[in-house]
Amino acid sequence: MDEEEIKSKSDMIVADRVSSEIVDVQHKVYARVFLERTKGKAVKVCQVLAGVGNGGLEKHTIELSKRLKQQNIDVTVIAHPGFAQDFEGINFIPIDLGKSRLNPLLLYRLYKVLKNGSFDIVHTQANKATDIVVKIKPFLNFKMISTLHNIKRNLSSFEKSDFVITVSDKIGEKLQNRNKQTIYNGISYEKMSDIIDLRKTYGFKAESFVICTIARLTKAKRLDVLLKGLAKTENINLILVGGGEEETNLKELVDSLGIKERVELTGAMENKAVKQIIANSDAFVMTSDNEGFPYTFVETMFCHTPFISTPVSDIEKFIGPEYTIPFGDYHTLAKKLQDVKNNYAEVERDFIPIFQKAVHEFTVENMVNQTIKVYEKVMGSDYDDRGRA
Repeated sequence: MDEEEIKSKSDMIVADRVSSEIVDVQHKVYARVFLERTKGKAVKVCQVLAGVGNGGLEKHTIELSKRLKQQNIDVTVIAHPGFAQDFEGINFIPIDLGKSRLNPLLLYRLYKVLKNGSFDIVHTQANKATDIVVKIKPFLNFKMISTLHNIKRNLSSFEKSDFVITVSDKIGEKLQNRNKQTIYNGISYEKMSDIIDLRKTYGFKAESFVICTIARLTKAKRLDVLLKGLAKTENINLILVGGGEEETNLKELVDSLGIKERVELTGAMENKAVKQIIANSDAFVMTSDNEGFPYTFVETMFCHTPFISTPVSDIEKFIGPEYTIPFGDYHTLAKKLQDVKNNYAEVERDFIPIFQKAVHEFTVENMVNQTIKVYEKVMGSDYDDRGRA
């Protein structure tokens, strides 16, 4: 990026900051209205997380719980003991939900905790937590809200929830439960990372076009497609951030394709460094076969970096068919990368309205605000739970 491009990007991000602050004020108003409509009653919400990783599911639950707490909503979190620090300041009950969903000791312990907590709402995050809690639900009196984070073949547990939140329209298409709503993952606005020259940092040619991707190195991410597509381009370099079981295979593929000089596998990195790479790359490329609604897409939009992707989740709905590539097709990917490089000024213009829309839609304030509205709806006296299958 030259100086003019950097200034333009910085100006847009300053405007984004103003928009984000307006949304934050609106969010606080909605939280106050929620408390008023529940007649001042301190509605007790319990978040249940069965995940043990550090991906989008966990990030979503942590951010949502903290923001609900900030809005004076009584929040308890049940999760693996390893998450205690992440939920600091929130009532945290450590339970390892990684055991079998049919484990009678686990089910009884969770039953006792939920019964003693007298929760109004139990909000289960993803498939396993929902499977476990739905077995306990008939014996207790609470409203069950479940968030569906990815495409699942068996949705039977979600069909029994009082309300289902999906993180994209696509992953909820087969869900029969009529009480459902899409709420996209959101992030907090952060000042743009420092401008750095990635070409100098990673020893790429000065005139090269730099793309990046951030992913766990697993087969589902189809990074082999990305590398094979890259090999068919000219003067394009890749920064691949992440770790995982496919690292050795990917390094071997890089060698066999003869692109070692053009690829940098950084391993896992801290979030600040990751955003710095996204913000200073010319484009982000996602070749996954399956995603929920990826936080990397949201973060890339906030960094004002163009995005090329397979049609996972609702991504095509935002970036359009022009920047969407077929699954597993590295030939089409190679052509798209070369076209984007050769027509980059036009690509940047195409993405301006996409960035602007993202700033309004993908904020954590908006995510929490819409979640509070769902809470208000299920707690309302006129709520109809007959939408369940």
